[in-house]
Amino acid sequence: NRSCIYPVPFLALIFLFACVDHAYAVAGLRVKCNVEGAELFLNGKSIGSCPGTFTPETGRYQLELRKDLADKSYYYYKTDITLKDGDVQTVDAQLEMFYADGRRAGIDREFVYVQGGEYEMGCGRWAGDCEGDEKGKDGGSHKVKVNDFYLGKHEVTVGQWRKFVEDAGYRTDAEKEGKGYVLNSAGDSAELRNGASWKNPGFPQNDRHPVVLISWNDADAFVKWLSGKTGKVYRLPTEAEWEYAARSGGKEYRYSWGNGSPSDNIAGEEVKRQFPKRPWPIWEGYDDGCIYTAEVGNFKPNEIGLHDMGGNVWEWCSDCYADDYYKNSPYDNPQGPGLRSGSPRVVRGGGWLHAPSSVRAANRDFNSPSSRRHVVGFRLAMTP
Repeated sequence: NRSCIYPVPFLALIFLFACVDHAYAVAGLRVKCNVEGAELFLNGKSIGSCPGTFTPETGRYQLELRKDLADKSYYYYKTDITLKDGDVQTVDAQLEMFYADGRRAGIDREFVYVQGGEYEMGCGRWAGDCEGDEKGKDGGSHKVKVNDFYLGKHEVTVGQWRKFVEDAGYRTDAEKEGKGYVLNSAGDSAELRNGASWKNPGFPQNDRHPVVLISWNDADAFVKWLSGKTGKVYRLPTEAEWEYAARSGGKEYRYSWGNGSPSDNIAGEEVKRQFPKRPWPIWEGYDDGCIYTAEVGNFKPNEIGLHDMGGNVWEWCSDCYADDYYKNSPYDNPQGPGLRSGSPRVVRGGGWLHAPSSVRAANRDFNSPSSRRHVVGFRLAMTP
C-alpha cells in the first residue's frame, strides 16, 4: 500500500479498549504519523504499523517508527512514553528521512550528482510517437550538451513546502485568488474549484507526498527562499537538464525507467477502476496501487538514482516554452527561448493521471506561470 491514507476511527480504540481482558493492566495507544505504513516498535518489538490503535500493557516504553525506502534510505522517529492503566494516549509522530549510513537527510542533501555530457534531445528513434514540438530542424532529435549539476532525488514534498510557508509567510497563487484546478468527480476533466490549494488538492496527501497546486511563480519563490537560507544556488532545472537526467544521462530511453514495463506512479488499471468514464488511455495490465499521488521514494529510481521522473506529478522547468524552440536550440546548455511577458513555462514528466504518451521522457507540455493544478509540482536543481 503505497499511497492510500485512511482515517483511524477513534471509536474503534474505545471499543477495542473496552473488550480487552483486564487480567493485566493495559492502556490505549493511538499513533498517527506523517509517513503512512511506518512500522511501529515498542521496546524493540514490532506491534503493527502507523496509523493504528493498540492496547499494550502499562509501563515505560521506547516508541520507534521506521519505514525503509527502495534506495536504502529510511524514515525514522523515536520517543519515550509512559502508559498508565486506563489511559488513552495519542502520539503524533513526525518521521524524518535518513540515509542508509544514518545521516539525517535535510532538503539540501536530497540530491543526485548528475555528470554532464552531450546527448540527442527530443524526437529520436527511441522516443515513440513524437509530437511536433519535440522535433528539431531536421524532423528528429537535436544534439545538446549540459554541464554537471545536482538534481533533487525526489519531488518537493508537502512537508518541505509547509516549512517554507511557515518560515516565509508565503501565500500561493491559488491561495491569493481563492481557487485552483482539481479533478472532477468523474475523473474526465479538471475544474476550477473555490478553496482548492496545496492544502486542499481534492484528494488525501500526507507530508511525504509531492506538493501540488503550485504555480511556476510559487516554485520560483521557494528556490529563492532556500537559496537565501543556505547560501547555495538552488533553482529549477532547465528542460535540457531535466530530459538528460530523466534518461539516466541521455541514454536512448523512451521512459525514465527505460524501454520496458513501467515502474512509476502512472495511469494504470487502478485509475480505470476508479474513473471508468475517463477518456484517455491507460497502461493496460499495469497496476501501481496509487489512484492519486504517491509518497516520494516509494517507486524504484532510475539508473542514476532519481525517483518519479515519469509520473506522480508534472514538474516545472525554468525555461519558457515555444513549440519551435528545438528547431533553433543552441548546443551548449540551452536555456529556452527569451522571456516574454506572460510566457508559458515548460512542465515535464507526466503525472499520476496521465496516459502513457504523456510520461515519455521526451514529451513536452506547458502552463502559464500562474497556473496551479492538481497534477503539477516541482523538483529542485542545484549548481555545483
